[in-house]
Amino acid sequence: MLRSFIILLIILFKSFTFSVTHAEPQQNELQADSGKKNITIQVEKPKLPLAKLSTTEINNLFQEANQKFKSNALIEELEQLCENLNGSVLLAFGKQVFFKKDVGYKRLAKKTLDNAIDSETVFELASISKQFTAVAILKLNEENRLSLKDNVSKYIPGFPYQNITIKHLLTHTSGLPEYMDFPEKNFNQKEPLTNAQLESYLERVKPKILFQPGAKYKYINTNYAILALIVEKITKTAFELYIRKEFFTPAGMNFTCFTTELKNKTNFTKGHLADESERPFHFQNGVIGDKGVYSNVEDLYRWMQAYLIDYKILPKNVVEQAAQPQNKILKGEPSEYYGYGLRIEDGANGYLIYHGGLWRGFQNNMVFRPADQYIFIVLSNFRNRAMIGVNTKLLCIIDGV
Repeated sequence: MLRSFIILLIILFKSFTFSVTHAEPQQNELQADSGKKNITIQVEKPKLPLAKLSTTEINNLFQEANQKFKSNALIEELEQLCENLNGSVLLAFGKQVFFKKDVGYKRLAKKTLDNAIDSETVFELASISKQFTAVAILKLNEENRLSLKDNVSKYIPGFPYQNITIKHLLTHTSGLPEYMDFPEKNFNQKEPLTNAQLESYLERVKPKILFQPGAKYKYINTNYAILALIVEKITKTAFELYIRKEFFTPAGMNFTCFTTELKNKTNFTKGHLADESERPFHFQNGVIGDKGVYSNVEDLYRWMQAYLIDYKILPKNVVEQAAQPQNKILKGEPSEYYGYGLRIEDGANGYLIYHGGLWRGFQNNMVFRPADQYIFIVLSNFRNRAMIGVNTKLLCIIDGV
């Protein structure tokens, strides 16, 4: 074994240098621009002849070389992603940003410099928005202003379905039907649909429930739209204002807003399909809580630090509950694991906390691995599948698979 290490290290360290293109991060500070810097990473030769080094010293040298090979491989993979991506990407480990880049255009019909995506440009997060709704509910629960065991009808007296609790909504075990599948002809398609109008429709029409509460798990956007309405009922504050005051501002998310506030913004993206066609206004855009947050990778990174690492938003024990499977059903196991506004996966790449987002031409992903505080965020307003599989490749590089 020692002989093999020595032979390998002779190959590695004999005048070995390589150059990579890398967005050089500052400690505890986000990169303000997306420019690339050329950095030469050099693996230094050992001061003593290899034959005179101890096994421990040789192992240390091997590990150093291995880490630098991994760094190069990560950057190559991320640069390859950026060749196809129209959006923003960030990779970090805890408080250290490893790679950050913005590429492409806010509207693909206008590929000009003044329309380029920059570090402040915001994207529709789609279902990544759900975690903010979940955190609002958990905060109100901590303040004893509600209980997760409460029936929805306690806060919305006209709610037409019995025995559905707040926890059922949080964990997608309520059985509520998907509002995105409701006949569009039943709504005013020229104006944004509000959460209150959606709930009123449920009361008036009472679409058939999919299954008895708690019997199954089925990911349904209606759950989080109703949760946002409950937050408004309890706080007597517009959902957007409550979320900004309690979460966006404390986390330092200065550019983040809601779709309902875009009229006061200019630096935001439009969603596009794979053929580059821009998605027009849709009345369901007005429903928030299940989607509707606009943000960028830097703000979302600040949020993940404040929420998942530093516990500035909720106590550690509450965050740990949110990041553990909570979607237990009456019989058997659910098809996937869901916490409170977060998806859970425990597999070959370790324990992952993540959520994707798809809506009207936007395609996003955010991943957190507690073991090494790996944070991967990619936001795109062009649904060309550029990001598919990239997270797994990055983790395999890091883990040496």
